[in-house]
Amino acid sequence: MIDNWHRGEAGFFLERGEALEQAGRLDEAMSEFKRAVHADPGMAEAHIALGFHYRRKNLLSKAAEEFRTAASLAPSYDAYFDLGHVLIDLGQPREAIAALEQCLALAPGDTAVAYEIAYAYYTAGDHTAALERLQPLLAASPDDWELHYLAGSCELALGHYERAQAELEQARRLLPADEPDDGLSEALLVAQRYREFPQVDPSDIKARLYAEYGAVCLGALGDDGLHLTVDTRERLTYQDLGRMLQRFHALRLHAHWQFDAVVAIDDASRPLAMALAHSLKAPLLEPGEPHEEGLTLLVWATVTMPQLIDVVIERLGGPYVTFVAAPTEAAVHQIAPDLVGVVVAGPVALPWPPAARGAATAAREILAAVKSLPADGTLTAQVRYYTRHHRLRFLRKA
Repeated sequence: MIDNWHRGEAGFFLERGEALEQAGRLDEAMSEFKRAVHADPGMAEAHIALGFHYRRKNLLSKAAEEFRTAASLAPSYDAYFDLGHVLIDLGQPREAIAALEQCLALAPGDTAVAYEIAYAYYTAGDHTAALERLQPLLAASPDDWELHYLAGSCELALGHYERAQAELEQARRLLPADEPDDGLSEALLVAQRYREFPQVDPSDIKARLYAEYGAVCLGALGDDGLHLTVDTRERLTYQDLGRMLQRFHALRLHAHWQFDAVVAIDDASRPLAMALAHSLKAPLLEPGEPHEEGLTLLVWATVTMPQLIDVVIERLGGPYVTFVAAPTEAAVHQIAPDLVGVVVAGPVALPWPPAARGAATAAREILAAVKSLPADGTLTAQVRYYTRHHRLRFLRKA
């Protein structure tokens, strides 16, 4: 049992923590809330206050535990709302929905809670249920851009692209001038790109990369550059890369793409980057070299460590376009490249040894393949494909 003295002590710590919060001394406030919880573990307000600071520090599991404890001690709007919110962040949407339903029971008709429930259904992948929860909110608040954004995102996930576009366009019209876009424009572009096709076959990786990411998929030797699926090859050849570069340059020349520098993301990609730099007549920069003027082509043969690209981009400091010769589907999802050769089922071997000393020789082999390969019979149709499907993401960077 907690005696009155400890309860009073806990109240003192809680009040001091709140005062420190108001003064902006957040870490000191957090320490006081910990002392309050230690002095009186049954004080729900102290658990909520401590949970807020755990969340501030991105210690989400600890935050959830504090909010859960507070809700069990004294069920309240704040405890259940904060618990639901942090459970969404933890990727536990079903548990979040349960907590938020408890919150809604305490405050029937609360629109903030109703929105969070709809969003939790969306993150759970139950887009139909999310839309059902959104309908009364949209009827009551037709000028709320966030409601239209979430509704459009649900319609997009369900493949209802016309409805998605309508909702997302309405969200953009209602978006306040000082409000960040938060991915709204990109979601609208996805809907618009999907609507360019009568239907997208899930196996059509070229159409999917364009629709989902606004990315170009070139293909390689042995395909027609138009009907592309996930490739099962285990090794890239110089001829594969030569065909990719032929198609890349055909598109570049037709659309007047201009690249001012080239960077290899890692040593294994250096031969491909050297070949591209030579054919573009652009300088080859080192990964750590800044280049703030002009558009830089970042080149990756295969994705080894996805986080490498973040380091290169940070050091570059200027606009860029990413070219990956052979990423897996998982890598495409992680880094969303602008230009892709082939999407492969698993890791592929490169035609050159990993040692950097042979990079110049390997680059010459790629360039020789570009010149020696027979004409690409569908090249005109490939260029026409991206004339018709022209909402390419990287063109917005240029």
